[in-house]
Amino acid sequence: MEKLTELDQALAQDYGNYASYVTDVDPVLVETYGDGPTEEVDRLLDMYAQPNSHVLDLGCGSGFTLCRIAVKVSSIWGFDQDERLLNAARLRAEDRGISNAKFVLGNAALSSDADQLPEKFFDLVLSRRGPNVNAFIGKLKDEAFVIQELFQGFLGLLEIFGRKSFLADLGDNPRWLIDEYSWLNLFPVSVKEYYFDTFFRNIDHLAAYLSQKTLLYNWPMPPMPYEEKRDRSALELYVRYNMTPKGIRLVNIRKIYVFRRTSVQYAPVDPSVKPDL
Repeated sequence: MEKLTELDQALAQDYGNYASYVTDVDPVLVETYGDGPTEEVDRLLDMYAQPNSHVLDLGCGSGFTLCRIAVKVSSIWGFDQDERLLNAARLRAEDRGISNAKFVLGNAALSSDADQLPEKFFDLVLSRRGPNVNAFIGKLKDEAFVIQELFQGFLGLLEIFGRKSFLADLGDNPRWLIDEYSWLNLFPVSVKEYYFDTFFRNIDHLAAYLSQKTLLYNWPMPPMPYEEKRDRSALELYVRYNMTPKGIRLVNIRKIYVFRRTSVQYAPVDPSVKPDL
């Protein structure tokens, strides 16, 4: 499908592997040392996605995961706020003859956009490097599961490039998502944190990689991708300290959560009691 091919080429330039595209600026080597987050999310999906499941892919992007899972489940819904990414997902599903997928354009932070989805319908929600499920809690069945992968950035990279906001990151508290979701009656099944390495040939290769708009990103701030004139000195300093025999090393951090929907009791003696926060 020529239209999909052209759209994929344009999206790959903007989003790269953040949206699961393979590009010329990808790392030359990814070292997960036998246990990587991509494989873990796929494993969890294969376990929780059943033939009778209705699945919500929250932040579905260009639909690679959606199309892989669609053939295993009763229905799958893709939700994304980027119209181009969502269109790519729709075209990909059409190209593969997938008939049980629906697509919804909307902002995951707005309950009014979430209201486009049916109530108490979904058995499983996936957020792969995507948004939180807060606005969608009413769309989950009483015993639904949530699989969520958080992109935690790169170790030390934002600081050296001056992208680290003075505001404390939510990720600095390792329990923040568990605490937040407990108010939604989502209880953790498992939490797994990954540190893995990616390597780049040389300084120009790394500069091209960081020029993608989703790479030098700190969530409270607007996107600020690499700019040669402004950031070259910071890049040279980073390379000075992180050159290895395998190439220039970036340490990646990811977290993968599984939650189940259940009644969360803060004080079993009185289940109605909630903490005073």
